[in-house]
Amino acid sequence: MRLVNTYLSDHEMKREDIQVICNIFKKQYEENIEVSSYKYDDRKYYETDFDIIDIEFLKENIYIEIDKLIKIHEIVMQLVDQNIEIIVANDDTDTEIQVFEKNCNDISGFGLFITSRKIQELEPYYTSDICNAYLNFENVSFGVMFE
Repeated sequence: MRLVNTYLSDHEMKREDIQVICNIFKKQYEENIEVSSYKYDDRKYYETDFDIIDIEFLKENIYIEIDKLIKIHEIVMQLVDQNIEIIVANDDTDTEIQVFEKNCNDISGFGLFITSRKIQELEPYYTSDICNAYLNFENVSFGVMFE
């Protein structure tokens, strides 16, 4: 599975920031990390994807892996000199980004969403002074088969 970690920002991410983020991922994952950046004319946000290639999660450790991802993103949010919001999903985040572009609070269908904001009608899976993480296995399984 390809695990896509999409960073949405108001300004293009600096190369230095991208390299630092990539190094943080590489310290935690043996899998290859692919980085892509986009700015579509019809979209408000810049998108920077950090894709973890051929990663596999197991039902027995999925929450440990999710917690590890959240901690990585929490570190990044402290290092990057702009507000970022993060969508994590299997293989692609384009559908989630389109929904987010229309309403930045409509994240109920996202697998994992990390933000510095509090989204009123949803209970975060994780919360700290730095971020709130919203987890939903209903639409995104991260490749895990739940019984």
